[in-house]
Amino acid sequence: MYEQRFGLKRRPFPATPDSSLYYPATSHEAALAPMLRALSENEGLLLLTGAPGTGKTVLGQVLMERLEGEVAGVFLTNSHFPDRAALLQALLFDMGLPYDDGAEQVLRLRLTDHVLKNFAAGKRTIAVIDEAQHLSADLLEELRLLGNLEAGQDKAFQVVCLAQETIADTLNVPQLAGWKQRLAVHAHLEPLSAEEACDYLLHQLRLAGGKAEKIIDESGLEVLARGAQGIPRLLNHAAHQALTLADAADMDIVDAEAALEALVILGLQVEESETAKQETNHAVEGEEEEAESETTAEFQMPSALRKSA
Repeated sequence: MYEQRFGLKRRPFPATPDSSLYYPATSHEAALAPMLRALSENEGLLLLTGAPGTGKTVLGQVLMERLEGEVAGVFLTNSHFPDRAALLQALLFDMGLPYDDGAEQVLRLRLTDHVLKNFAAGKRTIAVIDEAQHLSADLLEELRLLGNLEAGQDKAFQVVCLAQETIADTLNVPQLAGWKQRLAVHAHLEPLSAEEACDYLLHQLRLAGGKAEKIIDESGLEVLARGAQGIPRLLNHAAHQALTLADAADMDIVDAEAALEALVILGLQVEESETAKQETNHAVEGEEEEAESETTAEFQMPSALRKSA
């Protein structure tokens, strides 16, 4: 691996979500704040959406870490459940409770009992459901009902769904009108700006123990940022590939050429920067003017020869 060449203590761009590497981008912080506030205000149902790779899972992890010690947390990474019983089993399993015996109602009562005991001990239960776009309308309704579980004036069970934008298709069915009415927060993650994407790459290199500016130069940063279109997951893949290529070529720094080759390997297209576009346009205009001058000269030459004759 390239860690030794670039003075890194570990791989800076891991393939799996890791909250310890969280980059506080504007969009992410703007989504996190209202979610934390809603949970503290006893709201039962929250939704975070975003395109694939924008960092929903990491933000869900950060959310739970910010509440550590205050709540009993459940984090479901897989939302492919055939029915309500399977969803309840997954929740019970994550809580360390018996889950493979009993009918649906028995599972629900077991979950309810555990949640109320947690609340009596001073802890709310928060369930984060990742990839929630795979949940059917029936399962989303089950989560809404669980989110209604109260103890006195407070919510004992709160639900945070992390989903791609396609969940909107499911939420538009008449059965989920109540779900949408009770949705306290719908936060959305946007891709990083070009400037934040460059800073994100430098941030990850620094966290890995490297001197970031000596590992990727400005041109390499710009190419990677534009090619990954501000998507953190793609930035990770592209930067890892570029470092791998640079190492294989005995290069001490990732430049634009290594970055472009990495994007090609990953099937990503790099957007031309405005500077590059202007330079290209000037070059083309220059070539056109030169060609026009040559053409004019060619047509004028016979006339000049005729005059001299």
